[in-house]
Amino acid sequence: MLAMARVRVDGNAVLSRQGLPRGRAHHLFDEMSDTHRAEKVLVPSDTDWISALPDGVLGHILGFLPADEAVRTCVLSRRWLHQWKFMRRLRVTSHGVWKKSADGINKFISSLLLLRDPGAALDEVELEFTYEPSGNDVASYPNIWIRHALLRQARALSVTLCGEYNLVFNVPPLVSRHLRKLQLSYLDFNGNVLDFSSCPSLEVLDMTECIIGTSKISSHSVKRLSIQYCSFCHDVRTRISVPSLADLQLASFHGKAPMLETNTSLKTAFVSPCSVDERCQEGDSKECCGTCAKCCGNDDDHRNGCVLLGGLSSATHLKLITESPGQFIFRRDLKWCPTFVKLKKLFLDDWCVEADLRALVCMLEHSPILEQLTLQLSKGPERTLEREQKYGLMEKSTSVSQHLKMVNVKCHEVDQRVSKILKFLSTFDIDITIEKNGQIIPFEEVVTNFGLSLEVPPHDQSGVQD
Repeated sequence: MLAMARVRVDGNAVLSRQGLPRGRAHHLFDEMSDTHRAEKVLVPSDTDWISALPDGVLGHILGFLPADEAVRTCVLSRRWLHQWKFMRRLRVTSHGVWKKSADGINKFISSLLLLRDPGAALDEVELEFTYEPSGNDVASYPNIWIRHALLRQARALSVTLCGEYNLVFNVPPLVSRHLRKLQLSYLDFNGNVLDFSSCPSLEVLDMTECIIGTSKISSHSVKRLSIQYCSFCHDVRTRISVPSLADLQLASFHGKAPMLETNTSLKTAFVSPCSVDERCQEGDSKECCGTCAKCCGNDDDHRNGCVLLGGLSSATHLKLITESPGQFIFRRDLKWCPTFVKLKKLFLDDWCVEADLRALVCMLEHSPILEQLTLQLSKGPERTLEREQKYGLMEKSTSVSQHLKMVNVKCHEVDQRVSKILKFLSTFDIDITIEKNGQIIPFEEVVTNFGLSLEVPPHDQSGVQD
């Protein structure tokens, strides 16, 4: 077993190497815990197999520990004195045993980086803790840490700095030939910091709970982009230019919807706006009226064209939902609806049937090879078929994909609204599965309960898929 010791490390942390006693690096980290006092030593009863491992293996093992705990191993024995300096993975997280002020965090991380072996590369750096600095240049230390990690060839970088307010980052773009994965949380971006053209190996970019005040997010190499619970500008649309993108998650965002530039590599996309900025105040039920400046795209710098749907036209799997009533950005885009030439699976919710079925019909008619459709419907206002009949929406459309063979309707209650949607779908030669609160119910039950003149598809009398 490995001999372990519980000690209290004394001394003051400093920010330079000058004047440091050799072999006493642990004195720099005195603030790591005030609760760890010298109590007892576990005497080894057998051979110390762990210390006999090669340096590279020991460094790899230490990389799984929070940095403050990894540094403490320097007091175990001479064999462990410098092992932490060669770790290829640094994790400074709130899961450690220490809680510091912003000044204490600045000293600890700066000392940690300065005392590492200058020739040791970094594979992964994770910074996750509460950070509330004071002063004017509050982002100076985090910016230095990030640049230092990139200079040490970090391939994965995760920065989550929680605080009362998001930390403002208005710094030059990052530069790294090695960075492959970047995760950013609780930060406020301005300027051109989200221009990743100087990170040619970056493939994964995740942003969560961030404020995006930049005019553009750009990368030639990113393949997976996730933007969740973020706020965009309220006056100018942010442009997202990622031509190699294959997987997009744009979920629960506020502010003006970003403008997605077209790319041909997109495979899957999930988009769910929840902003009050994207509502029409002129149309019925706040739907897209089609004539006001907001609906025609004349209220911003992107006029007369798609905002979201144009950049999703190459997707094979697409999920489009809205998280608050009255969202009309998708219906607005349908005025210039692109053709989804590769789309095979489509997931929609209430926005496509809020006022009438025109949005649903439009999506189906512009998806020539669509195979599977899922509709998730909440309880909405009941209405007559007047609008559908006026526009001929209850009639079978010859433009709908002949490949469409499966429709799954999920709902809380099969009311008149849902049954009218089912009546439209029944005009096609497709399997219709009705899922009520997670339980599949027979298609013919809907016909009986609502007295609809629907013909049950001969190949699916139960509504249950094989």
